[in-house]
Amino acid sequence: MTASELLTISMDIGQRLLESGAEIYRVEESISRICRAYGAQDIQVYAVPTAIVATGAWENQRPVTRVVRIRRRGTNLGRLDQLNALCREMCRTPMDAGSIRERIHLIDQHSSFRGVELCLASGGGGLFFTLLFGGSLAEGGCAFAACLVLWALTASMNRIRVNSLFVNVAGGFWVATAGLLFYYLGAVAQYDTLIIGSIMLLVPGLPITNAIRDLIAGDVVAGIVKFTEALLVAAGIAVGAAMPLSLAGLLWSV
Repeated sequence: MTASELLTISMDIGQRLLESGAEIYRVEESISRICRAYGAQDIQVYAVPTAIVATGAWENQRPVTRVVRIRRRGTNLGRLDQLNALCREMCRTPMDAGSIRERIHLIDQHSSFRGVELCLASGGGGLFFTLLFGGSLAEGGCAFAACLVLWALTASMNRIRVNSLFVNVAGGFWVATAGLLFYYLGAVAQYDTLIIGSIMLLVPGLPITNAIRDLIAGDVVAGIVKFTEALLVAAGIAVGAAMPLSLAGLLWSV
């Protein structure tokens, strides 16, 4: 591989790590270790949640710089584990560019869970949290049904790449609306536990954790960006849930 090819491949891996929910230090270290394993004398990597910049210097060659813009981010721990395994394998045993790109393509095509499994897991998560917060079995069953629709709604919006803020506003709106519907139909005695349990699926727990971890590690810019993004997501959930509750309060004095 040429220096340009190696840096491009390592940036492709770093981009996928960041898109899968990796911490900033993991992205920077992965790119640095790969380049050094393939002969880089000096490599400088700077990553934030929205971009990666890397410059590498090889012997008797001019320094090479690459910039990658990150436009979408999420959480995919299965993909993250596969990318980490690929990075370790590349550092242990040299691989040619074709083999590496083939592995990256296979990781991109691999799906850990089917849509039906994710849908049922979302329903199970709503059921679990509703029972955890003291809800009855009836409320847990209604939360299970509400979360099935919630997963379908958010998955459809993510498929057409709707802004994450609006996805969470729509998700919060549906959860609160579903809770009120089940309450007025007489399926549950109270709707607050149902709503709280169902809305836990939208709470940005991992982004907040990663933001605090980045701040502690000294990646201040990345930590602030992630923390702000998590706060916006939480605000979107609150706004979405407040709309039907406020309307119901005005109309029926709930």
